[in-house]
Amino acid sequence: MERVVWVDVLKGLGIMAVVWGHSGSKNAFYMFWFHMPLFFFISGYLYRLNSQQTELSYIKRKVNHLLVPYAYYLMLLALGMFSVSLWRGQSAAYFWSANWKAFLLGGSLLEGVYATFWFTTCLFFVQIGYDFLCRKIPSGFYKGLIVLVAFLIAYWQSRYLPESFVPWNMDVGLYALVFYAGGHFCKQTKLLDKPSSRKIVLGVSFILFIGFIHLYSRQILDYGLDMKHRQYYYFGLNLILPLIFTFFLVQLSLILSKWQVFNKTLIRIGRAAMVIMYLHIPSVYIVRQIIPMTPVRFFVVGILCPLLFYMVIQSFPYGRFLALGEPMNKGREHSA
Repeated sequence: MERVVWVDVLKGLGIMAVVWGHSGSKNAFYMFWFHMPLFFFISGYLYRLNSQQTELSYIKRKVNHLLVPYAYYLMLLALGMFSVSLWRGQSAAYFWSANWKAFLLGGSLLEGVYATFWFTTCLFFVQIGYDFLCRKIPSGFYKGLIVLVAFLIAYWQSRYLPESFVPWNMDVGLYALVFYAGGHFCKQTKLLDKPSSRKIVLGVSFILFIGFIHLYSRQILDYGLDMKHRQYYYFGLNLILPLIFTFFLVQLSLILSKWQVFNKTLIRIGRAAMVIMYLHIPSVYIVRQIIPMTPVRFFVVGILCPLLFYMVIQSFPYGRFLALGEPMNKGREHSA
């Protein structure tokens, strides 16, 4: 599939928001309001139903694209932390007994250097579920109804069963499905391609974006979002605000994609988004042993070190397949 420049720019902005969200800055929590819904939206925007491809073939492709890198980075980091554990004088039995459950069940059990891994398994189940939905239910109305029911179930769980656990954060997929379907809807209707409709949607989003920031800063409205830990219990706002921020960033991406001074850097960061997601926390963990870490240093290290890894790993045999989830005999392409 032909790459869309503004989508790569949007992914670049999104992964920068993820890194800043983990930086420890006083304003980092704002990033949680939208950064994960944004990536589900992007993935849905890139989704394309291929009736020539069987369901099993689609699942196999998603396993290669998502779960192979997931397993690769999990093993890479687990071996690294295992070595650190041995260096500290801890036994092998202690390390594996403390981590085996998180490694096996994933999701919100994965913390520390593995903290971002929940997203991959959640996205995998969302993609498989939505593809199944599109194959079996051609009616847009009924698909929308199912997505709405999924959203209501997710809200109910967040509100009344916040401590519940489902392996690999599959349950979070009920909430994520809304943004994935929203991205696909925007692609099908060409909502972001038509200048007239885009200006209206993005103009309204910008006004609402500024308005909410103002109301929140004055403590007139309250809000919070943490998908990993199922904290999306502000009904209505948990849907509207991530979409407002997403459309605002779409507009920003469309603007920046026309400025070469910005777009080359953002495109490279966007194409390395998966690697940055997996490795920004481990990179900071290593560098922190050498120098103190401030939010700005966290951000710089969290972007540059994984970006260097992204550039180097491609020169190794099977590097693209294991670390990037790319087909072994094909060039780069957007995931769908």
